[in-house]
Amino acid sequence: MFIGVGVLFVSCEDQMIRESQMPYPNDVTFNKEENSIDIEVPALQFVQFDTPFTARAFHEGTITFNAKKKADGTHIGFALSNKNNRSFPFCNSTPYGSENPDPAVLKAATDTALYSCYTGATVNKLKNFAVVRVEGEEAYFTIDKPRVVEHLLISNCTFNYLALSYGDLLSSRWDATTQSYLPTTTTGADAVIGNPGILNTTSIKGVWRLPDYYNFTQGEQLTRMVNNTKKTNGYFKVTATGYNGNTQTGTSDFWLCVRTGVAPEPYNKWNTVLNAWGPWDLSSLGVVDKIVFTLDSSEKCADGSLKLAPYFCIDGIRLK
Repeated sequence: MFIGVGVLFVSCEDQMIRESQMPYPNDVTFNKEENSIDIEVPALQFVQFDTPFTARAFHEGTITFNAKKKADGTHIGFALSNKNNRSFPFCNSTPYGSENPDPAVLKAATDTALYSCYTGATVNKLKNFAVVRVEGEEAYFTIDKPRVVEHLLISNCTFNYLALSYGDLLSSRWDATTQSYLPTTTTGADAVIGNPGILNTTSIKGVWRLPDYYNFTQGEQLTRMVNNTKKTNGYFKVTATGYNGNTQTGTSDFWLCVRTGVAPEPYNKWNTVLNAWGPWDLSSLGVVDKIVFTLDSSEKCADGSLKLAPYFCIDGIRLK
């Protein structure tokens, strides 16, 4: 008995030694307690910046993130958040609110959807993350010296996930002709349905509207992209362009939503919208000291501008 215990003890000790010697990934995260960043983000809040900010990798390497505040309450480049709302708001949905709520209330609801990462039925476990807002080529980060970015984690913001999955309105009545949801039933009653992202769909039902304080849609109707027979060529993608000095090293696309046959192989069979954190391999960009992010979509307003919010979320940037 004593020998057996002694063997077990040595085995556990050896295991602890091996685990202590395992290399930690050289990731840049956005959590102060991980010694990656010196910025505190209050719980369930987001933080915007007037100037660029930096974050450190676990072993070596520092990334500087471009950031500017805008007068309308949005930002350019990168902000930080830990919000994780995954449902339609109540403020402009029937019967809980008004179709035209107070502007301050509508702004707060829109910001919650924009600065939340969408993670489906699973609560976000990454704590803080970066919210990227694209405007021109201002959504970029620079690295202290040329390195390979092995990958990063990316997710849709909740606003875009809801827009791509349901459109600007969700109800129990689907019109196959217009490929859109209608607010009332054939008898004129509210076409209520459970709110996606809320477990109690039995008692919490409504006609759910996506808040759009910043008027991304310019007043035009926004119908869902997934399972829409009128949007078989639909897509929403992020492009990362790498630079080493003034030399462009390459580009890489990540499809936040795509219909079958739109993306090149091996993604041409995809017919999905990203509903969780996913890894984006950026090693094909090679050795870089700067990466610029841009967005493109088949979903555009009449003037050619993006009808979706120019936002997405990232975390866990791994440097080599």
